[in-house]
Amino acid sequence: MKVGDKVKVHAEATSVFTIVSIDGDDALIESIASTPGTYPFHCKLERLVPVES
Repeated sequence: MKVGDKVKVHAEATSVFTIVSIDGDDALIESIASTPGTYPFHCKLERLVPVES
C-alpha cells in the first residue's frame, strides 16, 4: 500500500479512508467523506484492506 490508496479498516467495513502518510508499519488515514467531526488517525498497515476499484 502507498500514500493516496483508498482502504477500509477491515474487510466488512463500509467506511472508506485514504492513506495520508506512512511511517514504518503505521499509516495515518483520513475518511474520504468530508463531514464535521472527521479527523485523521493512525492505524497499523497490516490491518488495512484495499478498496476494490
